[in-house]
Amino acid sequence: MYTKARIAGHPIHPALIAFPVALYTSTVVALIVHAVTGDPFWYRAAMWTNIAGVVMAVVAAIPGAIDLFSLPNRTRARTTGLRHAGFNVLALVLFAISGVILYRNLYGNPGMNGAFKLDDAAPLALTIVGLASTVIAGTLGWTLVQTHHVGVKPTQHGLTRTPEEVDDLDELVVPSASSSSVIIEDERILRH
Repeated sequence: MYTKARIAGHPIHPALIAFPVALYTSTVVALIVHAVTGDPFWYRAAMWTNIAGVVMAVVAAIPGAIDLFSLPNRTRARTTGLRHAGFNVLALVLFAISGVILYRNLYGNPGMNGAFKLDDAAPLALTIVGLASTVIAGTLGWTLVQTHHVGVKPTQHGLTRTPEEVDDLDELVVPSASSSSVIIEDERILRH
């Protein structure tokens, strides 16, 4: 299934997902460093990486949704895509809640003594679960590409349908009645 959301033939969603993954990971690391050191710089860094991760996740979700809704119904690829989207939405919600908490703790009303309370507990718990959800979503995304070949333009060899009509590259396997030998020529596999 060749992706609908592409630029110059290259899928957009896989190119964008690196940003929220890196920013979510940075948020967790910054919160852990803040919990250990107590340095407010790391709390502020966690807040900004958290917010940037949420924004980039929303940006990456747009071409991801285009790809998801273009998958044929009642296929393994569609089921995997829905699970992938579900775990990504869960991570997005958890990181959004964490971002709000971090922002309020950093810029909200000061406590009784005029100091802000930079609490790590809730944001750290939310972001760790959110990062775990992102890892699961990434595994499912890898399955979409490697198993179901979503976003990959299939070869034209022996293809009677357009690449957009193909759900899975397994559909392109043409059984050979005469022989099972394989010749590799110019990085293409030809059966004869």
